[in-house]
Amino acid sequence: MKAIRALTIRNLKLFYRDKALVFFSFLSVIIILGLYVLFLADINIANIRAQVGDSIKGIDALVYGWMLPGVIAVSTVTLSLGNMGRLVDDAKDESLSDFMVSPISRTQLILSYVLSTILIALVISLFMFVSSIFIVKLKGGSYLSLDQILAALGIIILLIMSSTLMALLLASFIHSPNTYGVANTMVGTFIGFVTGAYMPMGIMPKVIQNVFNSLPVSQGASILRQIFLRDIMTDVFKGAPESVVLDYRYFQGIDLKILGHILSPTEMIISILVSIILLFILSVFRFRHLTKKV
Repeated sequence: MKAIRALTIRNLKLFYRDKALVFFSFLSVIIILGLYVLFLADINIANIRAQVGDSIKGIDALVYGWMLPGVIAVSTVTLSLGNMGRLVDDAKDESLSDFMVSPISRTQLILSYVLSTILIALVISLFMFVSSIFIVKLKGGSYLSLDQILAALGIIILLIMSSTLMALLLASFIHSPNTYGVANTMVGTFIGFVTGAYMPMGIMPKVIQNVFNSLPVSQGASILRQIFLRDIMTDVFKGAPESVVLDYRYFQGIDLKILGHILSPTEMIISILVSIILLFILSVFRFRHLTKKV
């Protein structure tokens, strides 16, 4: 345990010491927030007012309660990718080889990368989650109840675990920090589309929707949006036809469909858990293959 703790702390220090790495880990989040602050939020607010009327309160809270959960989901992926680049850097400068010939076991070494990544993503995602609660409140919404907070925390933790294992598997195939940086940027940008953060899910073709809606990060974002918007949507769409409410939920990616089937929160949680198990198994086989070459 001492070796794992020491290596984990070392990885944490190296991540926070690299200001450029921290910045680029937040790049997708910064882009999403920038787009909404500049014009997307106003466009969405205007569209909703056109549907339900200018006198309805809570529209600002609805827009931000939809946007911020997507940002949180995106951050779990980008932060995981950012820190897991340490594995590629260590392989490049041969620190990884030095660790492997030391008394430290390979399992302890890999666990240190996984734990440091989980801790970084968890701390920053929790800060963003708490900030989101207050922002939605300031925009006219209500504070989340205890059961909503616990449910959201559970989803965030599952997303972090899935994202960390995905980043670990990706890093195991890349040997150049420059190549990993390009892959990191591409995946980070792609995740914004997957979660519907750049544009509503309903704009995309049905085939793309089916693919994106099957991914863990998209499902996690959907559940977080349902949690944040549970009470807000009731207030904003009070008296509106049910068809209007359902169309809005599908169009905005609050509810997800795959081949016409509406995914329940339970089904999405099971899907995220399955992704964690599959990524863990793939990572085990991958690193067993790598260690045979060392």
